[in-house]
Amino acid sequence: SWDLKRLHRSVVTSATYRQSSRQREDVAEIDPTNKWLAQQSRLRLDAEIIRDSALAASGLLTTELGGAPVYPPQPDGVFDFTQDKKPWKTATDRNRYRKAMYTQLWRSSLYPAMTVFDFPDANVACTRRIRSNTPLQSLTLANDLTFVEFARGLALRLLASPAGDDSRRLILACELCLSREPNSVELARLRNYLQQQRSRFAADEKAAAAFSPPSLPEFISPVEGATWTALARVLMNLDEFITRE
Repeated sequence: SWDLKRLHRSVVTSATYRQSSRQREDVAEIDPTNKWLAQQSRLRLDAEIIRDSALAASGLLTTELGGAPVYPPQPDGVFDFTQDKKPWKTATDRNRYRKAMYTQLWRSSLYPAMTVFDFPDANVACTRRIRSNTPLQSLTLANDLTFVEFARGLALRLLASPAGDDSRRLILACELCLSREPNSVELARLRNYLQQQRSRFAADEKAAAAFSPPSLPEFISPVEGATWTALARVLMNLDEFITRE
């Protein structure tokens, strides 16, 4: 029988798959339609992978395999326009952070945070997924409750890191979200943004407490928690975060 795990590993670790998607004139002349896989294809990740990537970066991912469907948070009123209200008891334990494939789906109302990223309609066959690019996708990454929780999880992960200064934590944040270190220009912009948010939350401690992760270590203030949550939310909203280069 086929060993699919071995096959997938062979594909994603091959030199062909790991090529850059950056456009090159010499490649465009030799293989304009990329028939010979002369360069990587630049694709936005599928809906489930976006959720799982955010979970992995945040450090919240529950890795257990198998089991019944789970009920992660979703916006209120999702079932208001369906034939009847479906039961949705939001998980409060580690099931809240399971992989997207375990999320309960109803044919008449799919999980909104995945539907936004072109998760296919469950009522019809899907032979090929479309890939759209809409403002609602960015709003979901920034404001959806699940992604705010992921940003808070990443903030806690960064604040718990042995790397104590801002620059080291920023480098770690980029490695976790983008699988690379930031260049000097990017690092300067991130450091500047961090300082802006730190000043903003220091001037409004009520807002800092509301935005910060709810369970902070004793030595971390809500201002720092909110500051790094804001930084994490920016990285998870980047086009690079949801794109396979």
